[in-house]
Amino acid sequence: MNVESALKNTENGNQLKRTLAPEAMEDSKEVDEYGRIDHEAVNSSFADDFLRGGPAGPRVVDLGCGTGAIAVLLCQRLNEIEVLGVDTSIEMLEAARIEIELGGVQGRVFLGHSDIKTLDGFEDEAADSVVSNTVLHHLPKPELAITQALRILRPGGRLFLRDLFRPSSETEVEGLVEKHAGQESDFARQLFRQSLHAGLTLIEIQSLVADLGISPDAVTMTSDRHWTIDWTK
Repeated sequence: MNVESALKNTENGNQLKRTLAPEAMEDSKEVDEYGRIDHEAVNSSFADDFLRGGPAGPRVVDLGCGTGAIAVLLCQRLNEIEVLGVDTSIEMLEAARIEIELGGVQGRVFLGHSDIKTLDGFEDEAADSVVSNTVLHHLPKPELAITQALRILRPGGRLFLRDLFRPSSETEVEGLVEKHAGQESDFARQLFRQSLHAGLTLIEIQSLVADLGISPDAVTMTSDRHWTIDWTK
């Protein structure tokens, strides 16, 4: 499914019912399996699109940072930024510590254990940018995390959130799984399959952010399986 067909299905209201995936990955074996999935192209595209699209820092908060790959990439590509990666999974944060060392960005990527739906202890308007990559589909109410992102974002700061689009049929789900995870493990394919079922359609996310004061025009399809919010507060 390409971007054009995804948009057509969205406009027609022709979608699968949303089925939630697990909210957090706490099992160390699952985290290890997740770390073996090849996310290089997706992560690189995220970093490139964010850095090309406008001001990025210097203070960036990565919500649901997982193994820290995005935070490491951003610091490797732009010397003047620091990233605080936040995740609710201790196991993911442990994996992120290793990635930070391997990436040579110690002292520029920091990690925090917090629920991104509440961000307890985070000050208002403390971040120059808030980013998140394919995390919102894990949440029954993604608007809670987006509300917190808006709270900690300074006026003039940038919100850059990317997540998965829910296809219109099982056939399209399986087509995307084969296309993008066909060479991956059974675990990776099932994880991707569950994530697609848990994603939001373009209309759903545009309606959700409009209620939070974000222009629906800030949400666009950016691949055959992703939509992206790129908005300045």
